[in-house]
Amino acid sequence: MSDAVLFEQQEKVGILTINKPKANQLSHEVFEGFRTLLDSIEMNPEIRALVITGSGEKIFCAGADLSSGFGEFSPVDFLKRGQDTWNRIEDYSKPVIAALNGHALGGGCELAMACHFRFLKNGGKMGLTETNLGIMPGYGGTLRMPRLVGRAKALELMLTGRRVEADEAFAIGLVDRVCDEGKTLEDAVAFASQLATRPPLSVKAILNIMSMSPDISPQQHLKVEREELARIFTSKDMMEGMTAFAQKREPVFVGE
Repeated sequence: MSDAVLFEQQEKVGILTINKPKANQLSHEVFEGFRTLLDSIEMNPEIRALVITGSGEKIFCAGADLSSGFGEFSPVDFLKRGQDTWNRIEDYSKPVIAALNGHALGGGCELAMACHFRFLKNGGKMGLTETNLGIMPGYGGTLRMPRLVGRAKALELMLTGRRVEADEAFAIGLVDRVCDEGKTLEDAVAFASQLATRPPLSVKAILNIMSMSPDISPQQHLKVEREELARIFTSKDMMEGMTAFAQKREPVFVGE
């Protein structure tokens, strides 16, 4: 497999690193690396949370590499490949944290928005900058940015192509934490490690419910919630949680 996406495991946390100097741009090799590694990580019960970051210290991901055109793909298929990959991340059964070690622009911003959490380094910038090139977002940006920052603010940022500084990104809800220089990955892994101690069946159920379309009815949403919880009621982890609570000790969840 190509080294365009690197994998590392730190205890119960997996780390994927986009490794395409100088700007960590999205290429065929990057998408293939993501797809392969996402599949293997999801099947690995030892990994309970995932962090996605970029190599270097300045740019998390500068978006799609359009310098060589669309390769063997039609424009529509080229875009769908990216959309499908980011959808896979948004619907992932384990928590995914974007450790934005630098600027996240265009498709890189869209990747970050597909993750469940976003940690941005102080000094990093984010933006859907496609209109500066005479194009528009194509990897789900028009879908996800309004969900995070509201329709009007999303329209402003997409139409102007403006880059958002870290403090503003936090203020408008585009990121969840602003980290000190050199601490972004460390902070993201620490948070992922905390999530990795939570009961895997409960985490998976919550992520599944939260990934459902906002257009479904409240009744359907609550039906799925009931069904997920009913399944957890029969699990070993529920018994462990209740027993540990009664014994006043920390529970040890195994995902069964």
